[in-house]
Amino acid sequence: MMSHIRITEFTEAHFVSDSPLVLADGEVHLWQVFTQTFQSRGPKLNQLLSGEESDQLKRFYFEKDRTRFAVAHGTLRILAGRYLNIPPRLVNFRKQSNGKPELAEYRTAESFSFNLSHSHQLVVLAFSRYPNLGVDVEYIRPMPDFQQIADCYFHENERAAFQSVPLCKREKAFFDYWTRKEAFVKATGEGLSRPLNSFFTSIGSVKQGGMLGIGGERIITADWNLLSFTPAWDYTGAVAFEARTSLLKESGHLMGKVPAGGTNRQ
Repeated sequence: MMSHIRITEFTEAHFVSDSPLVLADGEVHLWQVFTQTFQSRGPKLNQLLSGEESDQLKRFYFEKDRTRFAVAHGTLRILAGRYLNIPPRLVNFRKQSNGKPELAEYRTAESFSFNLSHSHQLVVLAFSRYPNLGVDVEYIRPMPDFQQIADCYFHENERAAFQSVPLCKREKAFFDYWTRKEAFVKATGEGLSRPLNSFFTSIGSVKQGGMLGIGGERIITADWNLLSFTPAWDYTGAVAFEARTSLLKESGHLMGKVPAGGTNRQ
C-alpha cells in the first residue's frame, strides 16, 4: 500500500463545519492551525475541553499560552469528532502506560491514531490509521547554544553530517534535525525514555517520495517513514509513522523540494 500524505490548513470554514471526514487506510492527514486566527473563538474552544484540560489551561500565566492550548486541544476534538462522526464534546482520551494520549471508548480506537505539536503561533495535528504516529513542529528562531545542544543530543552520525552544513544554514538544519528526532520518539511513545543520541536521521538526503532514513538502537529502518515538511515561513516540521510502504504526498511542502521560509511532546 502506498502512503498518502495530505497537508491542510484549518480555517474558519473547517471550524464551523460538522461534515464527516474520511481517513482511509494508508493515509496521514496533517492539519495546520494558526492560533491568532481563532483567538476570538476562545469561549467555544474552552467549552470543548475536559475537566482536566480546563484545570491545565488555568495554570498558564500568559494569555498567549492559554490561547495556544485551547486552540490545540479544541481543534483536536473538533477534527477527531469529524473523523469519528461524533460530537467533539464526546471525544474522550486516555493515556497509554508510556503517557502517550490515545482515544478511549471507541471501537475504532485501535485503528485511529493522532498526535499534536505546537510552537509559537502554529499548531499541527496529525491523524492516521497507522498505529504509531508522531508529529513535531518548531518555530525557527535564534538559538545561540544550538551547537552545544547538538553535541549533547545528536547521534555521532548526525554530528558529523551537521558539521558539513555551511555555518549560515546550520541553525535551520538544527531545527530540521530536532523536529525529526522529536517526531520519531513521539511516534514510538518512548519520549524521554529513549536518549535522542541513540538513533540518527538523515540530513540533506531525501529518498524516493521524500522519505528520510532512521537508524540506531532497536530500530528496524525499513519499518519507518519519516518526512520533513515546511508548514509556514520560519517553521519546520516532521512526521513519523511506522509502515512498510512507499509515499505519495498530495499537498504542502516536503523538505528538499521547497525552501523553508517551544515544542511539546505529546
